[in-house]
Amino acid sequence: MAWLSRADRMSQRTLGRMLGQLRSSATRPGMVLVAGAMAAAAAAPAQARDVSFAVPAGPLSGAIAAFSRDSGMQIIARPEVLRGKRTRGLSGRMSVERALQLLLRGTGLESQRRGVVILIVESTAPVRRSQPPAPPPAARIAPVQDTRPLIVTGQRMANQFSVETKVSAVGIVDAVTGDDMRRLPDSTVVDALRRIPGISVVAIADDEHPRDVPIAPVVRGLTQAYNNITLNGLPIASIGVPDAISNSASRGGRMDLLPASAISRLTVIKTFTPELDANAIGGAIDMETLMPFSGSGDSFLVAEARLSEASQRSAISPQSPFGGNASITAGHVFGPDRRFGVLLAADVQKLDNSSDVHGNADGNFFTYYTADGQRVSDFARSNGILVPREDKSWYNESTRRRWGLRAAVEARPSDRLSLAALAGLYRFDDGFTRNEIVISANDAAVAEQTATSGRFERGSVQVGYRDGVTRSAVRLLQVSAEWEPSPRDRISLSGSLSQASLDEPYRMAKYTAGTDGEGEVVGSPAFGFAYDTSGFHHSFAVAPEAYSDLAAYAPTYWRNRSRMARSRADAARADWQHNMEGSLGFAAGLAWKATRYTYAFENDEYRLPGTSASLGTAGAVRDVLRRWNRSALPLIVIDPAAAWQMLEDNFASAIRTDPTDDRVRDNFSHRERTLAGYAMARYQHEGLELIGGVRAEQTWAQTLANRKLLSRWEPLDTRSDYLELLPSLLANVQLAEALKLRAAYSRTMGRPGFEAYAPRQSVRFAVGDDEGDPDALGVTVMLGNPEIRPRISDNFDLSLEWELPRAAGGLVSLALFRKNIADEIFDAVTSGYAFGGVFYRKATVTRPENASKASVSGLELGVSVASLELLAAPLEPFGLSANWTLLRGALEVPVPGGPVRELDRLVGQPSQIRNLSVYYTRARLELRAAMNWTGRALRRLQVDNPMEDVYWAPRRQIDMQARYRLADGVSLVLEVANLTEERLESVTGPAQTWLKDSYSVPRTVSLGVSAKIG
Repeated sequence: MAWLSRADRMSQRTLGRMLGQLRSSATRPGMVLVAGAMAAAAAAPAQARDVSFAVPAGPLSGAIAAFSRDSGMQIIARPEVLRGKRTRGLSGRMSVERALQLLLRGTGLESQRRGVVILIVESTAPVRRSQPPAPPPAARIAPVQDTRPLIVTGQRMANQFSVETKVSAVGIVDAVTGDDMRRLPDSTVVDALRRIPGISVVAIADDEHPRDVPIAPVVRGLTQAYNNITLNGLPIASIGVPDAISNSASRGGRMDLLPASAISRLTVIKTFTPELDANAIGGAIDMETLMPFSGSGDSFLVAEARLSEASQRSAISPQSPFGGNASITAGHVFGPDRRFGVLLAADVQKLDNSSDVHGNADGNFFTYYTADGQRVSDFARSNGILVPREDKSWYNESTRRRWGLRAAVEARPSDRLSLAALAGLYRFDDGFTRNEIVISANDAAVAEQTATSGRFERGSVQVGYRDGVTRSAVRLLQVSAEWEPSPRDRISLSGSLSQASLDEPYRMAKYTAGTDGEGEVVGSPAFGFAYDTSGFHHSFAVAPEAYSDLAAYAPTYWRNRSRMARSRADAARADWQHNMEGSLGFAAGLAWKATRYTYAFENDEYRLPGTSASLGTAGAVRDVLRRWNRSALPLIVIDPAAAWQMLEDNFASAIRTDPTDDRVRDNFSHRERTLAGYAMARYQHEGLELIGGVRAEQTWAQTLANRKLLSRWEPLDTRSDYLELLPSLLANVQLAEALKLRAAYSRTMGRPGFEAYAPRQSVRFAVGDDEGDPDALGVTVMLGNPEIRPRISDNFDLSLEWELPRAAGGLVSLALFRKNIADEIFDAVTSGYAFGGVFYRKATVTRPENASKASVSGLELGVSVASLELLAAPLEPFGLSANWTLLRGALEVPVPGGPVRELDRLVGQPSQIRNLSVYYTRARLELRAAMNWTGRALRRLQVDNPMEDVYWAPRRQIDMQARYRLADGVSLVLEVANLTEERLESVTGPAQTWLKDSYSVPRTVSLGVSAKIG
């Protein structure tokens, strides 16, 4: 928001507390407040030397903002003290003390200094003489809007700023400062978001991409596709989250592209007012960057450099033992009266690591058998014993490189006009290599079966290889202007141009033991095996001699594949506010956004049926054991150079699959235009604040895709449009001096993913020879749904916030919410599909659908305590921050040919989220440990077979940091991410007790230096 009631308006009590902490900081060297200036050391010289002032005559509130800009000092005053006061202004070079005298002459006010902060008080205010002068009672202190943001350093002050942002906001918000992000090993924005109440994070959910790092947030149980993400309040283009299941990329920002060092503050808005983009059922996340006027004097510099080491590195191919990150941000203010500023920033990250994965098949996870051991397709006809379909092991190598550049300029040509522009480029290269082993019984009968064991007389083993680099980039340009034609009016104009791209070329090769002369997988007695499901990790025990015979592995395929996505988002908005800081105010505005998204996929596949070539000349048995296999089978790897040379040597006899289908069936282009307008009003009287209004959004959508009719592809153009009216009403009530109640209602929407609109039909076979076989396994079908509708949510919020006494410093907050969602969107997964005159009974079919209805309710409890001294004096150096979120969802899903299925959660929604952060501050040393725990969450929904739903298992991660201040503004930093190497696991089956997959997440240790100057 542009007026003082969002994150910039500070609560009266909390500022009083911050000043109290500032006064005591002389005896607590570890606590430093930098208000208006970047450091106290920079502010003191500003008071001693002469400063050039150009403060025009007029209302004192505006003049103080200009004075703060010129002097680099933070000014704090009570609004009622300034109301109606005017100043004659001042001009010329003079000391700060002299300038204050001239500024306040004739106003009946005087100034009092508190370190680097200046208080404006009534000259007749009583002052007790028995102690040093003190500010007015904390409950009556409120700041004047400064020309540059309040920046805090030190763990306690960083926490205090987050508390202040929450208390002073119009609605229910949570925030994390850049300084707070740098006090834990949060390398990306997503890492920092998981510590906020009500937010969990997710990895890529498909079965192809790396999963050891989170990529997007889930806000109050709603996935990234339905949370609005902005940079400095403006939209940014996104290529979405890659998904090999849908062979596309979903709507929603992939926030792992942005390093944490590029962000000065993260704000999560959970209640909505009409001026906010309403495409956000879960919440809105705004990422703010440092700007040129963020410094104190003429120049400032923020820099850090760290060296990192991961606990897991590849045992197959060499990886760099060390990675790290470095960033630098420099700003300079210049020109007459320091009215112009420029900022340059750069950052780079690099880290190599490795992960091991153990799991089941990608779909159709279980096979079923009769009492005499014959396989059946229906569980109801079986003996009731489940057998995992595959014993799969992956060994992944990741090589990640991130870098970014940012430049910004600001200008204040007059006291009523502000201009700003920002340009940025962010690049992420995610290199990924996978070695794969898959053991399967295929259609073989089972013998000697018990509840947890059995034997298959035939089996097959697949050895696979994949490598490639996913290159993602975001380019953006933002401009803004703010004009105050009168003390009560403010007009804001802003616009942005942004582009995002994804290029993912990769190659795959696979060899299989247990095929016939034509390459069809039929199983071989040599690869028969005993299975064991007595533990969480199942194991298929193939005879080691047969398993290691590379000559038994015939080539299955070679694939060259490529994904490409392009996104563009252009936006403009105009806002007018009248007296929004007074007792009765109004605001209105218009917003335009045009989005384009294109997606393309190519696949060239070659096979060599009947060849005598084998893995013997293109592979090797390594001394790396498959971690979860109970017969101690080693890892077999493919030499990619030798494998592709084999194809080249036999190219004349190779069979190339028709690439036409792969080049057109998944491709689509989506265009979306949105025009929005809003009107709102604000009323404030004593302890009551009311904000209400309505937002109207008209959307036009067009999607171009391809559809196959018989043997011919034809283009298809679908269009839709819809108008939504979205009202909201919010009330804030100050129940007591330190107790605030909030209540809100809003209606928001969630647009379908780009790929959901596409009227496409994508059918894929695990093996080319499966086409035409009605009993083939591994057949996947992806369908679009041009009739998909946006979901609409009625949101109800209630919260209570209690500011703790000054000695403790902090906040206790309790929030309750409910979201009633109509036309909830989910990926419906069913079995069976007719294609080309054949009905594939075991095909897995995924299609986006609107559910009958859905809801999610939750409770968010948060506690932040700056010092535990109230409990016991020795605990004074300790503080803590903790939050607990409880979520309960409901989803009704129509089942083809059956009754409606009811679930107790939404897709992506965890049951609970817990965070605990404990820190110790003494002199030059700061220690911090944080724990994040996320409960079970629904990952994938199998509509017609609940037994094959997939859930993310509960997960806990512990992170730590030690920081030692070497000098003012310079610290040595040691940190550990994922201390206990907690794995990321998915479960399925009855009661979700069966393994779907288990993905290792390495521990990362970093050592570096952080510096702030000016």
